[in-house]
Amino acid sequence: MVYRRTKKVDQKIEARLQAIMQAAREEFARNGFYGTSVKDIARRAGVGIGTIYLYLRNKEALFTALVNEAYEMVLERIARARKNATGGRQKLQVSMEAALAVLQENRDLARVMLVQSPAGHPAVAEQLYDLLRRLTKLVEEDVLEGIQRKELPPQDAHVAALAFVGTFYQVVISWLKDGIPADLTAAGKELVAYNLRGLGYRLEGDLGND
Repeated sequence: MVYRRTKKVDQKIEARLQAIMQAAREEFARNGFYGTSVKDIARRAGVGIGTIYLYLRNKEALFTALVNEAYEMVLERIARARKNATGGRQKLQVSMEAALAVLQENRDLARVMLVQSPAGHPAVAEQLYDLLRRLTKLVEEDVLEGIQRKELPPQDAHVAALAFVGTFYQVVISWLKDGIPADLTAAGKELVAYNLRGLGYRLEGDLGND
């Protein structure tokens, strides 16, 4: 006789996995990769160590799963925001606002992804580089669109994109490490405006803007 899991059993398994993942976020965010043990995660999740190994084979697999979750969350939110955006300027604005909103809503996960990961796990540092590269590529495409529409002056779109993404990265790191700015999404609006002006867009309220 083949045993089939019931919906209730599936829900229990999923709830336990989510508890483990949440505990791992908090432990890794606080102590980093090397400073966290499976025992720490199990204690925080309220499960036995053996239970964790039923879901993921080791601490590294759990850490990598968290980072992948964070990356996918950021990219999915950006893709959703860009669906209804028209023109390079609007795409730039909604993309960065979406990314900052995800990080603000998931601060522990952001700390794991951007602060603890690169310092404690070289393979994950490469994943971070890939995420920044993909964001830079999006910005470069938007800048080129702005140039083609003659909304922006001629410029090196790749260099401009690197600078654009770089300013966001530095602000996010300051927020995570020093708590400055206190409200990331509010500061993000100012940062978006700053970068749009840097590219050559004239915003409402700028001197000489009709």
